[in-house]
Amino acid sequence: MATYDSLTAEEKVIVEAFERNFRGWINGLATTLIQARALDAAYDAGGGAGSIVATLDNGEDIPNTSGIAGAQPLEQNTDFAVLIAGLNAFLATYDTVATRQRMAQAAGPTAGLD
Repeated sequence: MATYDSLTAEEKVIVEAFERNFRGWINGLATTLIQARALDAAYDAGGGAGSIVATLDNGEDIPNTSGIAGAQPLEQNTDFAVLIAGLNAFLATYDTVATRQRMAQAAGPTAGLD
């Protein structure tokens, strides 16, 4: 086993380049987590999108009103439901105290807000 100080200059350059990119990615992940929490809250709120979408007939398309070029309609009981399940899985995996603490350790206390 080695210490960081015992690495060669070339090894340190490689580790430092990865570390900078990795911390930037963590900051982006923290931003995504904040957005995911807000989306989940809006979806689950009483009278929110979730309760309204649940009233749609199975197979009903939700059109693309986002303005995102090329985005397609989402079928209520398949496409939309699968993506919401993915949102919930993302939150269950990453929205934990331990993970948020590690994100702050890696990307600073304002991780996701930068």
